[in-house]
Order: sequence, then C-alpha cells, then structure tokens
Amino acid sequence: MNEVNITILGGGREVGRAAILVSNSEKKILLDYGVIFEEDKPLFPLHVRPKELSAVFLSHAHLDHSGAVPLLYINAKIPLFTTELTAELSELLIRDFLKISGYYVPFEHNELSQMLSNLNCIRYGEDLQLDDDYVVSVRDAGHIPGSSYFIIDVNGLRILYTGDINPSDTVLLKGADLGKIGDIDVLISESTYISYEHPEREYCEKTLIEILEEVLEKGGKVLIPAFSVGRSQEILLVLEKYDIEYPIFIDGMARGVIEILVRHPECLRDYRLLERALEKTLIVKDWSDRKKALDMPSIIIAPAGMLKGGPSLYYAKKIAKDPKSAIIMVSFQAPYTPGRHLLETGLLPEISGKVKARIEWLDFSSHAGRRQLLETIRKISPRKSCIFVHGDYRAVKEALPELEQEYDFEILVPRNGETISVKP
Repeated sequence: MNEVNITILGGGREVGRAAILVSNSEKKILLDYGVIFEEDKPLFPLHVRPKELSAVFLSHAHLDHSGAVPLLYINAKIPLFTTELTAELSELLIRDFLKISGYYVPFEHNELSQMLSNLNCIRYGEDLQLDDDYVVSVRDAGHIPGSSYFIIDVNGLRILYTGDINPSDTVLLKGADLGKIGDIDVLISESTYISYEHPEREYCEKTLIEILEEVLEKGGKVLIPAFSVGRSQEILLVLEKYDIEYPIFIDGMARGVIEILVRHPECLRDYRLLERALEKTLIVKDWSDRKKALDMPSIIIAPAGMLKGGPSLYYAKKIAKDPKSAIIMVSFQAPYTPGRHLLETGLLPEISGKVKARIEWLDFSSHAGRRQLLETIRKISPRKSCIFVHGDYRAVKEALPELEQEYDFEILVPRNGETISVKP
C-alpha cells in the first residue's frame, strides 16, 4: 500500500492558523484552514492548490481554524464538511472578520458564499465514505458548540485529528466523546495548554460568584469581557446555575450567537438552563439599553474578550474609574492586547491614569489543560506517532519526557511546511 503524507500548513510550533493536509497517491483532504493575527493583521496558512483538494473538513468555527477557508473558493468548488452549527457560527465570525480586517483579507463575501454553497453538513457519530480509500468519522470535541474531531481511515492507517479538544464537562457542553475510538496509528493533537494546568471549573465558577456578590452588594457594576462564541454563553449559564438575581445584560456579537444556539438545542449540555437564563437576561439592542446597564448595579457580558474593541471596550472605559465596579476577564488574554495590558499594568490605552475598578482574571478555558491532554493522549495511545500542533514548541518539549518514558510511539513537533510520511 502507498504511504500517507501529513503536511503541516499552519499551526506548526504556533497557536493558531491550523491547517493540516492529509494525502495519498489518489486524494488530498484538508483539515481546517485558519488565521492568526500579528499586530491586528491576519496571517494565513501556507498555500495549497484548491483544485487539488478532494474535500475540506472544518473542526469548529473559531477563526484560527476557519478564517482562511473562503480563500480556497476563489476558483474552486471543493466539498466542505462540517456540522451545521459550525457552518452557521463560522459564517457569523467570518463576516465580522471581513468587516473589521477586510483591507488585509484576500477574499470577499462572494468567496464566503461560495464556501457555504459547497457545504455538506455532518453529524456526530457519522462515518463519511469519500471513496474506497478514505473514510472520515466525526466525533464531538467538547470545545465549543458544534466542534468536532476527526478520525481518518486511509490506506490501512487510522489518523485522529483533535482540532481543539476539551474532554471535561462544562456548564455549556459535555466533554469530548472519547468512547470506542479503536486503534489509532497517528494522533495529530493540539497542544495549546500542554504545560499549563487549568484550575477546577467549579472553583472558577464559585470564585466568579463570590466576586460578583461582593461588587454588586456595594452598588458596583461588573463587566465580563468574553468571547462571542462559547464563553459568553457559558458565563450566562453559570450565572443561572447559581441563581444570580441582579440584572444581567448581554451585548455585541454574543447576541447573534445565542440566536443560532437556540436553533440547535441538541448541541448543548442542558438547553433548558439556557432557556431559563434567557428569560432573565436583558439583550442589549441599542444605546438606550447600554445606558440602562450602566445606571444600576448590573452584570454586563460583552465581547471582545480581550478588550480589542466591541462593546466590552465601551463599557470598560465607562466603569474604569469607579472603584466600586469590577472588570472580570474570563478569556485568554493574548500578548499585546488591551486585556493583557490591563492585567499586567492596571492601565487601559484608551484612558489616562490607573484603572480604579477591581480587575480579576479567571480561567474558563475551553481547551484541555496539561493533565486532561496527557490523559487523552494516553487513552488514544497511538501505535506509530503523536504529532503535536497548535502549541508553543518550548511548552511541548517540557511535556515530552513524561510521554517518552511511558510510551514507544514517536513524538513529533513539526514546523510549518514539514511533511511526515507514514507507512501502513
């Protein structure tokens, strides 16, 4: 049988712009095609000739996995496979991406439309027979609503690509479905937090509630900057879980995400909890609603999660000088972002002087932490090799001794552009 080639087009020794090409002598399939940002300019994966692709599989909607997919549809019609929910969320995020960064983006709305016109919706547990050589299985990755991981059977080899994965339950989602995987030859694993241990989720939830009650009882307001997809809705459900009685406002693109999620109740861990939360939540529709949110002790959930614009930055500037209020960060804060700057210095670039509001950060990550990731790798235990992508090289190297002592499989941390050849 012919060997299978795995080429890293993005995500090699970096977090973001995930793009993995799997090919044999007959066909090439692409797993994700995302972007990363450098000084607010998008960086795209290495080039692949779209007309050579037989299929594109999209693991989830975040731009670091989906943001470059329309680039493949300028002059080609490639079948795109993803869940219906991921397709709807991707459209929302990519349209916003074009609105904000369109000057730097080498495609337009027409290519996004072409991408969606080639959509084939897939479901968890489904096995897709592309031809006699390729079968792709779809599983729930537990990362964000609609997220998947893929098992590719090709030329007698079984390859598992995690995308972004979270095996632990959250209030919003059930953890990744890791049952009955069977033998895996090659594991392509994300490694975002392979050197970092997340605190227990219940601790984060209870700490959040304690801070909220302390601030609100003193008449302050609480801003929770959060990612539009997943994080905003999870925080909303945490507030409902603990029966918070203060007014809750939700603003920005998180509103559009909620409109999509209510059409997909099967993708949530407890849809009834979302229904109850929405009965109490005030959806911000205009400036008068924003003024109302700032006129009383309240909780405001709003993107952008790193304070890079959006309504969260507006609210942050309004409450920054109020020592009774608080800004609670619940999303990853990338270097050189306003949110990271605020945490490290107590300053916001948009206002003068120190921020007087209380500043906190809580880890509500939707990725597997070190222990969870290593347990997942041990559970899968690939027979030939484990390829780490979507992570910092130094962090991965720190984790290698533990894996190398326990297992015989080869561990690889390729750069972008490298190809790994695997024989059956």
